[in-house]
Amino acid sequence: MASEPGELKQRFVPAPAALATWLAVPLVGAKVVHWSWPGIRWSVWPEWLRDVGVSAHADVAFSAAFGLVAFVLLRLARGWPRLQAGVGAGLFALSTFSVFYAVASVQIFAFLRSPLTYPLLYLAGDAKSMSSSIGSFLSPALVAALVLVPLLHVLAVRRASRPRPGPPGRTRRALGFAVLAAVPLWVAWGAWTAAGRWADRPDLLICESPHLKFVASLVDEARSGAMPLMRDEFPSAYLSDFDPSAPEPTAARPGKPRKHAHVPSGDALSRTPRPRNVLVVVLESTGNRYLSLYGSPYPTTPNLAAEAGHALVYDSFYAHVGLSANSLAALGLSVYPYMTWREYTQDYPDFPGETLADVLGPRGYRTAFLTSSFLDYVGVDEFLRNRGFDELRGWNELSAGSATTSWGGDDRVLVDRTLEWIDRDRERPFFGLLWTQQSHHPYDPAEGQPEVDYFAGRSLPPDDWDLGRYLNTIAEVDRQLGRLFAGLRERGLADDTLVVVTGDHGECFGAPHRTWGHGARLYQEGVNVPLMLWNPRLFAGGGRPPTVGGHVDVSPTVLDVLGIPVPASWEGRSVLAPERPPRAYFYAANDDYLLGLREGPFKYIYNVTRGREELYDLERDPDEQTNIAGVYPGRCLVYRQRLAAWKSHAARTLAMAKVKMARSASGPENEGKPATR
Repeated sequence: MASEPGELKQRFVPAPAALATWLAVPLVGAKVVHWSWPGIRWSVWPEWLRDVGVSAHADVAFSAAFGLVAFVLLRLARGWPRLQAGVGAGLFALSTFSVFYAVASVQIFAFLRSPLTYPLLYLAGDAKSMSSSIGSFLSPALVAALVLVPLLHVLAVRRASRPRPGPPGRTRRALGFAVLAAVPLWVAWGAWTAAGRWADRPDLLICESPHLKFVASLVDEARSGAMPLMRDEFPSAYLSDFDPSAPEPTAARPGKPRKHAHVPSGDALSRTPRPRNVLVVVLESTGNRYLSLYGSPYPTTPNLAAEAGHALVYDSFYAHVGLSANSLAALGLSVYPYMTWREYTQDYPDFPGETLADVLGPRGYRTAFLTSSFLDYVGVDEFLRNRGFDELRGWNELSAGSATTSWGGDDRVLVDRTLEWIDRDRERPFFGLLWTQQSHHPYDPAEGQPEVDYFAGRSLPPDDWDLGRYLNTIAEVDRQLGRLFAGLRERGLADDTLVVVTGDHGECFGAPHRTWGHGARLYQEGVNVPLMLWNPRLFAGGGRPPTVGGHVDVSPTVLDVLGIPVPASWEGRSVLAPERPPRAYFYAANDDYLLGLREGPFKYIYNVTRGREELYDLERDPDEQTNIAGVYPGRCLVYRQRLAAWKSHAARTLAMAKVKMARSASGPENEGKPATR
């Protein structure tokens, strides 16, 4: 019937049941996509149905809660048609966005093994730099799903919200009661299973509702954003690991004596002419797992392997965190970063401390930081400014050519500019910190780069596409390192130059653990990185010491080789020192807070968020497949206490640094004054 003049046009108000139902369907469907359709393999259907049911229980709870809230709000507004229509429109828009977010979360979880949280959004905040990596995930199928699934949600809610004449029949009432009974049973069963049989699965976080997880991370950040407390008390002697001035307590040493085969002693270093120049090369997203130098079946690093005869190569060396910016802080300032997902370069650009450039510059060295990436990523340029480098040069300063990706350009150019910089002044010694870029996701090849099929004649790994591209970028970086070593020899500088090669963190491709990228987990593929100390005169014959170390030890090692005292602020120790703690520490904070350490053959990981422990014997179980924490409760207790000591130390260091930064910001006249409360 036509509306009378002046009569309000009836506005659409979605039905709460329609919102809840057609929100639940795509949310559960997103989890179905994650598990993939089992097809006609009937034997796997029971397990598949269980996995889908458990992983989707929080999504069902979210949808039911959404419908209940919608019912309450719309009932409260029913006396005011305009208000009710406005509330309905807002709920409809929010449900549609939730569907869009659920579709996107499938791809987010597939790569991060975690729902999107505020910390992860913070880490991805530099959209300009991230554009190449984000674009690599936008397949035509995903783009179509991001458009079509929300559109179908809109159509389904509108159709289901149409009023039906007459009272509901028996079938509709029975179906409604069945749904009302099934939802709480489903949610309760799913929560019980996730807390029980599923609790130790590496993909446990698939059970989370991505919507509730993100909201919870916002609430946590508003409250403080701090990591959970560790209530373990620890012997004060455990703090000596982080104080180079304190000798390692005898009682804290492991029973098995440490060997230092092929490591020059202090006397040997003093008898052999020390190198004059230093290059520290940091390989982007490069762990040991995919380097043939470290036994990878893929022949990716023939040049590094050939140079091992002139170097010390360390198998048990670690990044303290899977974040490039915080690795830069640890490498540059020789300090352990606090267990945070925040970027030190962005949040603490004036963090107090001394770099190798600060130490070597006053001794007559030319100093430079050269990288084939863009320097403005998460404030790296601001962090490095006024830290002793004569030159800071990123891709824009190295080349007028086009970048390979949004992260930066060709590492060939980095080597070219490094050799040109060395040639500029041959009278003075030099120190260069070089940071490669090409092995960063999305692993795009350089123009004209030869590509190898590393899987020919082999079984395919879980992620053959990305891994194949990655292996080719590693091979290209190795070719450029070969050019760097050759360039030093051509200039007669090989014996007079110490070259240190390490990685900022590892990179994961779904094996031997179902984790991808970096920074989220603490398994070997993510944190075990190379360390090569190259000098043909000093390390003739090469060697592979069993020493355990980490990024904070790089700068002290360089000064040890040069015979220069280390600054008091440095927390690392030279890997050549015979009396050094036989441990390395590392953490992850992208989702759960994970702390870990390596001592001898043992690798320990403690999930502070969930109170769960993992212990592996890497000599017997190098792929970390058998958790033996239950077999060694006493050892786990000691390791947990050591991690508590590390956390306490790192928190105190950060607090003191914040005080210094605040005083510095308020004016030079306040520096050195005692803090006031």
